[in-house]
Amino acid sequence: MCNPRRVTVTATREIAEAWQREIVRTVTLSSEVIGEARVQQPLSNTLGTPVLMALESLLVSGQTDNWQETETGYRHDVEGGYVLYEMDEQTLEIVATLGDTVQVEGTATRQLSGELRETLSTEQEGHYYDDGYGGQNQARAETEAGKAAQHSLDQMAEGRLEAVQREAEEAESSPLQNQAQIEAQSQLTQTAQERQAQLSAQATEQLDTVGIRCRQAFNTLLAQAYREAILAYARYQGAENISCQDKTDHLEIEFFLEK
Repeated sequence: MCNPRRVTVTATREIAEAWQREIVRTVTLSSEVIGEARVQQPLSNTLGTPVLMALESLLVSGQTDNWQETETGYRHDVEGGYVLYEMDEQTLEIVATLGDTVQVEGTATRQLSGELRETLSTEQEGHYYDDGYGGQNQARAETEAGKAAQHSLDQMAEGRLEAVQREAEEAESSPLQNQAQIEAQSQLTQTAQERQAQLSAQATEQLDTVGIRCRQAFNTLLAQAYREAILAYARYQGAENISCQDKTDHLEIEFFLEK
């Protein structure tokens, strides 16, 4: 057996291959939707000024449970909604609310196509022995090197085709993503409006039930206001033996006032 010899095979291939690729981008958006139904009741024509003043004083001083200050007044949350006392207008507003989450998908699709035209070249080596040891002669070495060269060209062609398609996809990715975003936003706006209308209709059906809860909460506050207004009147008139007892379902105030 002699030292191995080397043979080099150079292979060249002209590529002219058309390609097509579909790219898809999907954007998912979600939003909280609130449906409302409300009814408003003026209080200035049903409650006296002293009672309203006492009521507002209680709210401003923070001596009430679960009434939170808002930009226009004070709010008390109940199951299914809330009641709002508007300071400037001296009105009571009952609001029934229902919430839900809507989710949509926006999809944009584009067909890409092109043609790959390139010349590929590779070199592969084979080894043999002058005496053909183990059957490894020059002809066999050239054949094996030629097969290796063709395999290498196949891989190079496949890689270049994939790279060209990927580059084209990357170039279109951002515009396509924006298109999917716009589509999703449009769908979200429409879906949210439709769902909000449905929730508002359902809230209207529940307005009476929510109204009972709201009035119970307000009547508790109103009872405190009546107590403060009556006690203030008694003190102003110089009443004696003033007593006030909060019962389970009513309020007892006693005082003695000389004529």
